[in-house]
Amino acid sequence: MPPTISDYYRAALDEVRQVVEATPDGDVLGRDQDEWCAYLVSKYGMERIELDTSRGEQLVEVEREHRLRGYDVISGRGPGSIVKAHDVRIEVPVVPSDTLQEIVKHKLATNPYSLTRGYPPFEYDHRRGVASIVAGATEEAIKHERDIILETIGRYNDNIAEQNRQFPQEVARIVGPKRDRVVAKNKGLDELSAKLGIPLVKKADVSTVVPTAVKVRAKIAPVLPPTRKPQQVPVLDVQTFNAILELLGNQCQQFERTPQVFSHLQEEGLRDIILSSLNAVFEGAAGGETFRGDGKVDIHLQISQGEVFVCEIKFWGGPASLAEVVEQLRGRLTWKDSYGVAVVLSRNTGFTDVLTSVRQTVPQLPGYIQSTLRQVDERHFVARFTIPNDEARTAEIHIFVYNLYVPDPGGRTVKRR
Repeated sequence: MPPTISDYYRAALDEVRQVVEATPDGDVLGRDQDEWCAYLVSKYGMERIELDTSRGEQLVEVEREHRLRGYDVISGRGPGSIVKAHDVRIEVPVVPSDTLQEIVKHKLATNPYSLTRGYPPFEYDHRRGVASIVAGATEEAIKHERDIILETIGRYNDNIAEQNRQFPQEVARIVGPKRDRVVAKNKGLDELSAKLGIPLVKKADVSTVVPTAVKVRAKIAPVLPPTRKPQQVPVLDVQTFNAILELLGNQCQQFERTPQVFSHLQEEGLRDIILSSLNAVFEGAAGGETFRGDGKVDIHLQISQGEVFVCEIKFWGGPASLAEVVEQLRGRLTWKDSYGVAVVLSRNTGFTDVLTSVRQTVPQLPGYIQSTLRQVDERHFVARFTIPNDEARTAEIHIFVYNLYVPDPGGRTVKRR
């Protein structure tokens, strides 16, 4: 029987258990339990497969040929003759994701009794974001294969939704007992030390551990162009991109937790702190104020032969400031880029109003592709935009909004929507 989505989650839980059990006591005690669980769920769980409604489906002509083994009465061709047939490939655009990559990598089925064809029943092009099947060049055949793609994606999403309802509780049942054991062990050692009157030297002093979310220490290797010819331009795959986003998000959340520490810094100072965090774990070159496209970019990561991660930072000053940073970002992207990131830092009171304003402003910005805005979480927005230097190309722009508000000692507040 083929492996299924359920099998993937069982394997994921085993890996979560190994990771949690191998975590040092000091890290366990220094982490917020809910944040740790949320991190593990995000890291190992699957996400819903989304159709990319910003692009249309298309048919691509496919020519196939085979050699006759016997005599063909209809065509009159003898054994050994080459026969060509013309079919079409129906391509359905999807949002590239780690979920689709895992499904293809492990050949996951929607149920253990799916024996009629290999799984998934469609091909998946991660770079182009396309699910496709070759069909006969007839209306009925094309419609049938298109329905197979859409129905299979629907079944995958149903399986994923069912597993995601249970997964957080199962992760919590792994993390909770581990933390309880560590707390109990440390309490017992403290009581023994106090009873004997002998100081206890701990391997990890809880007072030195900053209670914060788990910091991603993913080793991001350079993305090299393929060796086969013709040589292609190196691109940033979604897994590497998401790993960089986690690093970026961890640092920005630190800004948000202690805004008074960073409130005196301007955009350049905060940018330099982010660059330091990226350079600490990234096997490449993170730099700032580098010329790219039609101007300088705040943050870029150079991988192999090209800069493939582009990020702009901006303080919130109303919708006009969002429009400015997105337009700057669009100008820095080139035809080979798939992603761009805008980090918006708000020093204003009324952060909920800021988030609402961002959500309302994005669809009105130049280059926005209709109906592509989605909200990943309360502070993370994603939309597709055209690239000014190549209108035929589009790129995903991720907008992250963080709250750096610090009350004014004088009692004054600033509020811009």
